[in-house]
Amino acid sequence: MKPAPEASADLPTRLRQQLILAQVRIMELEDVRDELGPRLAALEQLLTQAQTLADQKTDEAVHLERVRADLQQQLDHLRHMQHVTNQALEEARAALAAAEGREQNLVSETGRLTKLVAEKADLLRELNARHDTLAQRLQLTLEESTQRLARLNTLEAEQRAMKASRSWRWTAWLRSLERAFGERRP
Repeated sequence: MKPAPEASADLPTRLRQQLILAQVRIMELEDVRDELGPRLAALEQLLTQAQTLADQKTDEAVHLERVRADLQQQLDHLRHMQHVTNQALEEARAALAAAEGREQNLVSETGRLTKLVAEKADLLRELNARHDTLAQRLQLTLEESTQRLARLNTLEAEQRAMKASRSWRWTAWLRSLERAFGERRP
């Protein structure tokens, strides 16, 4: 099919019109391109900055995740240390309570022993006083005994002297008679 003759004459005109319209449209698009070029460059620059910022934020997020993991480990370690410290504190409190109990027992025992020592000191003072009294009495008894012994020695010496005398020997027969007759008396 061939186009109609009037349509073929009209065709270059239409083509021209379309060509002109296309050129106008191209010029409009070039104007739009020229207008959008700086905006596109600005947007590309913003996109680059946004990508850089996103990379930085990603790096920061990775770093923060590492920091968070480290902090979590430190927190876990601190909790463990707190637990260990609390256990040690409880053990120390128990040991302190036991030591205080022993101390209280020792204080009461010391009080009892102090009282006992005071009683023993009083008893010792009494015994010392009694000892002094007995020592004085012993001294007096020894002096008296020494005096009596001296008196006894003197009397024995006198008796020996008397028995050694002539009169004693001559009167021996009288004493024997007295002993013989003296036993028969009722």
